Amino acid sequence: MSEGTSNLELKVVFPIKLISWSVSGTNYDSTTTPILLQNQNGPCPLIALVNTLILQFDFRNSQPDNGLLSQSEKQYEGIKNLKSKLVAHYHKSRSVELDDVLSLVADLLLVYSEDVSIITPEMVDHILQQLPKLHTGLDVDPNLTDGNFSQDLATTLFEIFDLRFKHGWVVDASGVATSGYADDEVDNQHANESPLEILHELQTFDKVQDYLLLQDTNPTVVENQHAIRQWLDATCSQLTIQGLNKLDLDLASPQFIIFFRNNHFNTLFKKSRNEFYLLVTDSSFQSKSSRLVWQSLNSVSGEDDIFFTGDFMPVLDINQDIGQEIETFDSDLMLSRQLQEEEDQAIARRMQEKYEKRNRHDKATNANTTKTEIKPSLKPSSKPVEEKKKRKFFGFLSR
Repeated sequence: MSEGTSNLELKVVFPIKLISWSVSGTNYDSTTTPILLQNQNGPCPLIALVNTLILQFDFRNSQPDNGLLSQSEKQYEGIKNLKSKLVAHYHKSRSVELDDVLSLVADLLLVYSEDVSIITPEMVDHILQQLPKLHTGLDVDPNLTDGNFSQDLATTLFEIFDLRFKHGWVVDASGVATSGYADDEVDNQHANESPLEILHELQTFDKVQDYLLLQDTNPTVVENQHAIRQWLDATCSQLTIQGLNKLDLDLASPQFIIFFRNNHFNTLFKKSRNEFYLLVTDSSFQSKSSRLVWQSLNSVSGEDDIFFTGDFMPVLDINQDIGQEIETFDSDLMLSRQLQEEEDQAIARRMQEKYEKRNRHDKATNANTTKTEIKPSLKPSSKPVEEKKKRKFFGFLSR
């Protein structure tokens, strides 16, 4: 960026695509949904959050009860407003700016937090301040034994919006005999255990990192560390057969969830038993064809995964069906994905002021209403910044 360029001149802009899709594969019940696209592969939970919310909304509306039984009237109207605003942006410019998306999500967060009794105003305040980070990514700590995550900002946010958050990077637990685990005994307790047993007991990726950082001369520990690194290398795609099986067991069908893999947040749709589809959000496909909507998730290697249309018809020959046109993106648009810290703070400040204004209005309206204080059980993430020496092992996550 040149010296004379203002931070505000570089705007983060998300392309919008209208997709037509149908779970039954027929035209009479097809739905048109606006989705946000991504210019580059990266950890953008904001795109996954918005797309999953709207797709889930449209799917619920296709049900006999029109989705009203699974959400409150305010939630229904809130997501309906989000969808209509994105459709309006699509017809106006085929895109929407980050500031506008964050404002819409903040409004929706206030609506959803009203129906979650354990969410306090202080927690909402904290989440609103953190929302600008959603366009660059969130730190998450995958649990390698159950396909879930440690409680943090991401999990709390998705829980507020009633969205499942899963991954498929699960270690094989067959034949593993587990025992108690304590952090302060990590160096001695695992000296004589197999690598799979250690992984199963450590559970989270952060604790696995801690184990790999041990400076232990015990030959068994050194050997186990080497074996664990081999497992991480062998599963660097962050997907295992055990993970796919766990997804199938844990998820109902049909169901939309937010899925994490290879440092990337995406929308996953479980259509039926052992049948998973990822939403195609790569904007490089935008100028090629609007027909590509889904990509199957059937194998760890990806060799058996193919693209599908909105009505789940396979696209067998991509070059033939969508052509070979290559889209060139404007360099300023690519650079704009790296928002300056000052702009992030400005966005957070505006959203915070908006929340405080609404909060003061609500207090004035309910001045004579006595409310029972409920002790919160969800806490804002207080997880410290990871040590620099620990980050080198996170390289396993981005291969």
